[in-house]
Amino acid sequence: MPPQGRWPLVGRHDELDAFAAALAEPATRGLLIHGPPGVGKTRLADECLARAEGGGRTCARATASAAAASLPLSALAHLLPAELGADRADPLTLFERAAAAVRERAGPEPLVLLVDDLHLLDLTSTLLLVHLVEGGTLFLLGTVRSGQPLADALAGLWQQGRAARVDLADLSREQVEDLLQAALDGPVAAGTAGELWTASRGNVLFLRELVLAAQAAGALRDQHGVWRLTGPLVRSARLVELVDARLRAVGGAAGELLELLALSEPVGVPELAALAGLGPLEALERSGLVSVRADGRRQQVTLAHPLYGEVVRGRLPALTRRRLLSDHADRVAHRGARRREDPLRIASWQLDALGSADHGLLVAAARLARYGHDFRRVERLARAALAERPGGETGLLLGEALAELGQFAEAEEVLAAAEPVAESERQLVQIVGARSRNLLWGLLRPADAVAVNRAARARLTDPAAGAELLVDEAQVLMASGHPADSLRLLDGLGTATDLRSRVFQALCEAPALAAMGQAERALTIARQGLADHLELGDQLAIAHPGIHLVTQVYALQEAGHVAEAAALATTGYQLATQDRSPIGRIWFTLNLGRCELLSGRPRTAQRWLAESLALCRDYHFDGPRRLVLSGLAIAHAWLGDAGSAQRAADELDGLPEFGFIAPEQQLGRAWAAAAAGDLPRARALLLAAAAAARESGYRTSEAWLLHDAARLGGADQVAARLEELGAACEGPRAAAYAQGARAAAAQDPAGLTAATDRFETLGAALLAAEAATAAAHAHQRSGQARAAAGLRVRAAALLEGCEEARTPGLVTTAAVVPLTRREREVALLAARGLPSKEIADRLVLSVRTVDNHLQNAYAKLGVTRREQLAAALDDGAGPGR
Repeated sequence: MPPQGRWPLVGRHDELDAFAAALAEPATRGLLIHGPPGVGKTRLADECLARAEGGGRTCARATASAAAASLPLSALAHLLPAELGADRADPLTLFERAAAAVRERAGPEPLVLLVDDLHLLDLTSTLLLVHLVEGGTLFLLGTVRSGQPLADALAGLWQQGRAARVDLADLSREQVEDLLQAALDGPVAAGTAGELWTASRGNVLFLRELVLAAQAAGALRDQHGVWRLTGPLVRSARLVELVDARLRAVGGAAGELLELLALSEPVGVPELAALAGLGPLEALERSGLVSVRADGRRQQVTLAHPLYGEVVRGRLPALTRRRLLSDHADRVAHRGARRREDPLRIASWQLDALGSADHGLLVAAARLARYGHDFRRVERLARAALAERPGGETGLLLGEALAELGQFAEAEEVLAAAEPVAESERQLVQIVGARSRNLLWGLLRPADAVAVNRAARARLTDPAAGAELLVDEAQVLMASGHPADSLRLLDGLGTATDLRSRVFQALCEAPALAAMGQAERALTIARQGLADHLELGDQLAIAHPGIHLVTQVYALQEAGHVAEAAALATTGYQLATQDRSPIGRIWFTLNLGRCELLSGRPRTAQRWLAESLALCRDYHFDGPRRLVLSGLAIAHAWLGDAGSAQRAADELDGLPEFGFIAPEQQLGRAWAAAAAGDLPRARALLLAAAAAARESGYRTSEAWLLHDAARLGGADQVAARLEELGAACEGPRAAAYAQGARAAAAQDPAGLTAATDRFETLGAALLAAEAATAAAHAHQRSGQARAAAGLRVRAAALLEGCEEARTPGLVTTAAVVPLTRREREVALLAARGLPSKEIADRLVLSVRTVDNHLQNAYAKLGVTRREQLAAALDDGAGPGR
């Protein structure tokens, strides 16, 4: 349901503390809250009043208004005796009798009076308030709109130190996210929180109206336990009226300046002054409707809030819009279009105004938009240019943009048509490279990508051009699940000499090395690749520089430096959001979710992965979607939601194959099986996937898969291979897996305790808690009750940061003799209500053997029937309870 009631108060702790301090200080007689409209002055004042009332103070409130200002004492009339009306001609008598009435109402301490919109109070009420405050009868809590004059007598209260003052600013991005999560009673996707902050700029009133309108329109929904915008933000009629009330008072030359800014901001001060003079512009700045900022040696003017532009544009007639845009485009062109972005702006304005523009200008503008990663604008400009005249560069620009925006089938058509009209071999290589990457990542057709690449390479005469396409083929091999083959192809090329070739090699080599266990080397190459990419500057047919950050995050994860990976992924996500890169946001949200899984925080992982899944669906990126769904299945399983885990696994099954890190895609299926209580099937899935990882060279994936099999009771099957991987892989992660599995296989309490220490050092709290639990069991078996109790306490402490995760490795009992692995598997299934026959079928046992295991479990747990098992297994049966 939409949050129609009062919203929580967020981000105002300092202001509340200031009120409490002022109320407690006898020499302070009030608190004045200043701020712009919608910032939350009244909400804060209401909270202050409630706290004063909760502390035993007598409180009252009044509201001033422009309409009531013409009637003396009208705002305070409800606080005064009715008979005072006859004494209004005698101010002294009036004030004294009013003070007596307020003292009688308040009791021994001053009355706390909230006056909303204090700046609108009539003169008589103002003088009376000051008299009561000065006499110690009243503590004044007032709200004041920024920029509005306050009566000298009231302003003097804080200027002379008799009242405190706080100035409210709009909420920060982080505060908006906190407020949204509190108001919606659930996690909010980071992208959604960012979009709402951008639209509202932290103005609480605007934010609330945007949220209510989005929910009413069905554009803000709870998906996978995370609130997310599924459509464009909706501006409610109430919100438009609120904004329009501020703007409609502006007319004449100032109004025309507002209209021009709404269509073409930012605009330089000299241009605006030449149109209307400085006077109207100064008036707009004083009213808070525009902002002036320095941009190098120029001063640029923008509207003070994005909603102002939307409201103004919404009420502009079509012909007025056409005239303003066309005239402004002509002015900028006549000045020589000297700034780098001017061709892009002029072309966009001409398209908006006239529906067409010069072909050369459109191509130049599309190129500039491409360099700025604004692919929506690239698509629009390149389409317009291509409609006038086909060309290699125009087709490349449009095809790249379509691929970035998830329109893969059309991108293939456009790029295939651009190949025959390429104007040079260099341009042909760029077109073919963009086409092969679209076939690989978008259409998931790696074989076709290789075929297109090789066909083009056969036509080339320039060896350098052919080398770039060979690197593209190596990238196809890497991303389709063959990292070793990819590295072999790169080795045959030797070390690249030119900057662009080095960048392309790094984009391929670094992730392949990380997958094969050489994470530290991969990290070095990815960092140098980013430096080279930034030095390379603006280029067509090349990935966003942020892809090197994605590779660094991947390498850091594989090495075991998860906290560093998460910090870098957060930075990358912010950059991808700023650059409006859908695929960038997908990869960074996916990796942020992966970091949280590696750290043992399934709820936070679920939040990031739900956002990533929604982006994959919106932009039709089915390859990364498989990895996202696998991660979501893990998160749901660890949180005990077997149904959601299985639904994520089922959705994964319905997608086409995707070779990149393909073995890890089985993790979700395995944990969904574990959540359903089928540990043997979960282990079988993990072992089969580990074998596939070994065959394809994904060593770090193999280590993860094998260690998860160990967590689910298969340590004795995987310990030896994990020892090999721990020695072969760079970084502490694989070695920690090997140590944990070795100790679990041997049921070595000292080794399990050491594994606990190592996992905790790595920041893998869930794995550390499982190792501590296993160590407690091992100590319990050997009769070391005190050591077992200490490790159970440690496991509980570690789990406090794991967001209510529950896995089979965390199941504990108070039994003197712990359950064997098979007894625990049978007990877990029985606790879920499965009959012995079904348990026998799942575990490939006889019914008699199942019943024998159950009887042993009953004896060890001190229970007599199945209904008591869940409580005996530490108040739960692990995931899927």
